[in-house]
Amino acid sequence: MNPYRPLPSPTVPYQRRGFALITVLWLITALATLVGLSIAAIRVGNRVSTNRIVLIRGRWAAEGCAAIAQTRWVQHRLADSGVIDLGRGLRCRWTVQDPSTRLNVNAADPELLRGLGANERFVQALLERRRSAPLESVFELRALAGFDSTLFDLLTVDGRGSVNLAVAPGRLIAALPGLGPEAVDRLLYARATNHPITSVDQLAASLSPAARAALLARYADLVRVATFAPSQLGLDTEGWVEGEVARTEIELVVVPLPDRLAVIRRRMW
Repeated sequence: MNPYRPLPSPTVPYQRRGFALITVLWLITALATLVGLSIAAIRVGNRVSTNRIVLIRGRWAAEGCAAIAQTRWVQHRLADSGVIDLGRGLRCRWTVQDPSTRLNVNAADPELLRGLGANERFVQALLERRRSAPLESVFELRALAGFDSTLFDLLTVDGRGSVNLAVAPGRLIAALPGLGPEAVDRLLYARATNHPITSVDQLAASLSPAARAALLARYADLVRVATFAPSQLGLDTEGWVEGEVARTEIELVVVPLPDRLAVIRRRMW
């Protein structure tokens, strides 16, 4: 035995133990991270599944409201559209819009637009826009030259282009051909006193000779755009689960018939 042979360094085993400990700690950290990610993924998956179920139930509720609205129409109670409790936490409601209370910019004559107060720049810009494609939303009007924001609530892109004299605002009625101040006042007064006028002929018969002559001079033009009952209605239903944020909406365009609302367009989101 060589008395001068160096002894093994006592630090070597400790270094190896240190590397092993670090490796174990890294493995524990990695496993903890994987477990945390797995739990988070499970929670996200559960939430996605829950949201999907909530949306499906919301769709059932919205569909239920559409069916109830059909029944209310037959009962002449379509305006009775408060929140409805369908049971088991489901709620729904609907709103009704009559497009004929506004002027359809895709069908309106330039004369009607000018009579409503639209300036010539806007009228020409709108006509040019309509030559390429009809507008799909009234918000597109804001991009047209000469647009007057005060007209926004009087315009629409829905309906057949007729104006419902039984419910349209006075400013829109006054823009129609043949209707002077006396005719407009007579329509609004009859509506306010719950004795609505139901035809152009009835309106003409109620006017003074001068106002009647002005109406009859434009009679053909007036009956082409005037109506006293909606030809179409917009019916928007909304369904949801109580306590949940997610909701389902169904937008319907319907034709009101005596015994039902005939759906001609449907969109859901």
